[in-house]
Amino acid sequence: MAKTIKMENAVHPHDTKEGQQELANELPPRKMSEIIADKRAALKKNEDLLRDLQTNEYDIPVGSAKLYKQIMKFLEKEADWGHTTATGLIMLYSNMKEQQPVTREKDWDGNIKLRGTSITIFWSMITSMKGKGFFAARDFVEMMAAFGSDLSKVVGKVHEDNQALRENHAEMAKLDQEVNHPDVILDVAIDEYQKMEEELHELMDEVDPVVENV
Repeated sequence: MAKTIKMENAVHPHDTKEGQQELANELPPRKMSEIIADKRAALKKNEDLLRDLQTNEYDIPVGSAKLYKQIMKFLEKEADWGHTTATGLIMLYSNMKEQQPVTREKDWDGNIKLRGTSITIFWSMITSMKGKGFFAARDFVEMMAAFGSDLSKVVGKVHEDNQALRENHAEMAKLDQEVNHPDVILDVAIDEYQKMEEELHELMDEVDPVVENV
């Protein structure tokens, strides 16, 4: 009598991680023109996401005009910067300066609005800050105690909102690997793909320097 094999719990080879990889390897190589089309679409999406990153605003609860002035003093006199962060500090300070009239309004609710890039720059600066002496340490601790926890939460929200940008970067990295595969069908010259790489670098030069940290 033939032995019956129950299949309810059987796992198909392609359902495993290794099987999926084997299936991917079995797919026919793509044309260079198809990869270029996908890269161009990813670049357009990247540009849109970066523009959103520059314009999205978030509420920062500073609470009082006194704390706002303390933060401005920190940015003016104490914030560290280097050749890769100087532009970011200038943009952050400018964004903070824009909020000064709001802090003088009689019905001000204690919140200021900062763009996502400014928030990330600010967080990076204050969490890497160093100083000297008792008075500088006291001022810094007071400032962080007043709004550090709230700022941390907003930074987390910015990070979540930028998940799509990180995923798009991962997709472009995959395309960069695929374009160099030896089996790619060269129906157009690879130079066309390299031109788009140059476009990406030009775009990154136009956006805030904090983008790489989102």
